[in-house]
Amino acid sequence: MVLVIFQGERPIKEEKKLKFKNSFDVIILAGGESKRFGSDKCSYELDGKTFLERIADNFPNPIIVTHKKRNIFHGIQIIDIERKGPVKAIELALPYLTKDKVFITGCDFPFITYDLADFICSKDSEISIILEEEEQPLLACYSVKLLRKNINNVFSLQQLLNFANTIYFIGTYELQLHGFSLFQLKNINSWMDFFKIPDKYTLSKYIIQDNQKC
Repeated sequence: MVLVIFQGERPIKEEKKLKFKNSFDVIILAGGESKRFGSDKCSYELDGKTFLERIADNFPNPIIVTHKKRNIFHGIQIIDIERKGPVKAIELALPYLTKDKVFITGCDFPFITYDLADFICSKDSEISIILEEEEQPLLACYSVKLLRKNINNVFSLQQLLNFANTIYFIGTYELQLHGFSLFQLKNINSWMDFFKIPDKYTLSKYIIQDNQKC
């Protein structure tokens, strides 16, 4: 059973709208089991806000895919009690996408900002994705056309890389050159992750592959 709740856009002050340079939708995955964290990560409070609130408040109309109703009062909530994983969650969100690109993230990344998402989605590629020691599929911007064509052909977001003709891997060195703190990339899967300092320096790379499957 899937329940969809439309809550409208979050009011944005006129001066803040000037920040919105690129046009993209946002999907926040909030249905994970948080086994390593020990409790519902999305509901964990930090400085008076839950992880999910910290992420959702950056965007005027996020699409949140979750297994229960969340205390977020803007955007769209898709409540799916079956919890069949990230790929299925994205498939459920596809009918509500209206832009050519979509930024996809999850409650693992409570320190992201709109500016970071905007920078990722500014790249001219079918997938633009943060590269640390490994690529981060939940810190990435995807072509909606690519998703619609191939979401039923993959079992993980990483597999989408095989279907893209162009991929921009955004290295941490480039992020720092543009004034972003690596703290924004902090991936919280367990309590120990709060104390880890992201220090892996990677270089950006642009991949073009002749992929007839796209």
